[in-house]
Amino acid sequence: MNQENIRLVKGQQVLNLLEDPAFIERLTILFEESVGTTVFQNPIFIKSWYQTKYSEYLPLIAIDEAGFNLNAVVFLAVKKEPNGTIKRHQAKIVGVGEYDAEYQTWLVKEGDDERFLTEAWSLILKDYPNCKIIFRFVPSFNSLSWIYKNSQWKKVSVIQEYHRPLLQMSHPKFKDVMKKRHLKAKYNRFRRAGKMDFEEINEINRFIEVYDEVMVLYDFRQGALFNKTPSESNPLRRSLFISLFRQDLLHVSVLKLDDVITSCIIGMKSKLWMHLSGLITYSPFYSKHSPGLVHLFVLGKYLEEQGFEYFDLSPGGDGYKERMASNADKVYELTISQDPFFKTKIDIRKKFHALLLSRGVRSMDFNLKVKRSKHFIKLKAKDFKNRIVGKKVKLLQESKKPMDLETNNIKHLLLYNDDLGTSRWDFLSNAFKKVEAGEKFISWADDNKLLFCLWFHETIGNSPDNKTALVINEDYYSHPVVAAYKEEVLKTGTSILYSLNR
Repeated sequence: MNQENIRLVKGQQVLNLLEDPAFIERLTILFEESVGTTVFQNPIFIKSWYQTKYSEYLPLIAIDEAGFNLNAVVFLAVKKEPNGTIKRHQAKIVGVGEYDAEYQTWLVKEGDDERFLTEAWSLILKDYPNCKIIFRFVPSFNSLSWIYKNSQWKKVSVIQEYHRPLLQMSHPKFKDVMKKRHLKAKYNRFRRAGKMDFEEINEINRFIEVYDEVMVLYDFRQGALFNKTPSESNPLRRSLFISLFRQDLLHVSVLKLDDVITSCIIGMKSKLWMHLSGLITYSPFYSKHSPGLVHLFVLGKYLEEQGFEYFDLSPGGDGYKERMASNADKVYELTISQDPFFKTKIDIRKKFHALLLSRGVRSMDFNLKVKRSKHFIKLKAKDFKNRIVGKKVKLLQESKKPMDLETNNIKHLLLYNDDLGTSRWDFLSNAFKKVEAGEKFISWADDNKLLFCLWFHETIGNSPDNKTALVINEDYYSHPVVAAYKEEVLKTGTSILYSLNR
């Protein structure tokens, strides 16, 4: 391998290469011959991701070729600034896919990693001084072991190990997992709740229909747990998933109860692997039936029947993944930077995560607690400022929005944006808990905000026939802009509830 053969290609030139049939043919051969690769290094995924995310990331590849031979290539992306520019100094460079790809590595024939990467990374660090190169979960340690022997790269690299639970169909413990008492008990309880139906999605229009429906559930849960709504923070993901589905890289299934979707799992697939890396979500209205866990149980059996060898449950330390796993292995996060302060920061984070793990604490749980604490302090400061300033709210005009109350519309809850009351995170968190506990709601919203929400639950009445009664909760929500209509809305909502119970 000669350094003169290694070059960097950027931006539109990368997209042009991926449109060249001859290059794609050579790239596909290299992909199939390389060791430790995954579906996320498949040329189809790479091309789809670059095209979809071009407004947010600058494509960057280091390529080694001699004549017609393609010896090695690593696909990267430089994160763009909000205005679309590239910050050359201290740029963030990620493996292609970033959070849309569970695993990131390079295509190179076995044994050539050190020679290729030494030259490729040198070219990148020269072009982007003090940049941060981040590979999220390299799937094979063999690709990284040489770094420990190379003093030059050991100084600028941090490798962090992560546990990856697997459901391996040929593993001796696979049948034991499928026979676990608590899994079978949840499965049987789910079936007793109504008509159960498992559906693999194979048609594009059906996929789009399902995706749009379940993303509301996904946003609701993510907003409640992490104060994030993926549809807002990653709006291009829908286009990416549609592109990947059309090219047969997604495995999509739903679990239904009485024809209602209770759970959805979207994974990335290759010949023998299905990676739980796209999306897993469930309807909180059915939480007591454990739809997500039952779906994983049913899907595990289904994947075995389809001829898959591995169901990758993905890193994260989640308890439900460990309960479904037959075995596990390790994957590795790689960070490269010549910035001594950044490398020190990553080193400290690595040691701190190891300390937390030794005490039985997931780093994700710890980080979430810190985030919630910061959120609480920020909220109190904002509340104090509003009290001092005396923020005023313009009342809703009668002609602006007719009163249109709906039942159990989660989209309405996601429109909560009252900066004078409870924070959106706290509101969604409380709402999610209420729905999981069996409470229901009626709501009123305009195009961009929740105006009113009245919670209620069902209970057995005192009548001889034990007829179900509806009980209205006192903690209803009313946006300040409809203050003048609060009593009217509350009266109308109560009337609707009573009519539901007749």
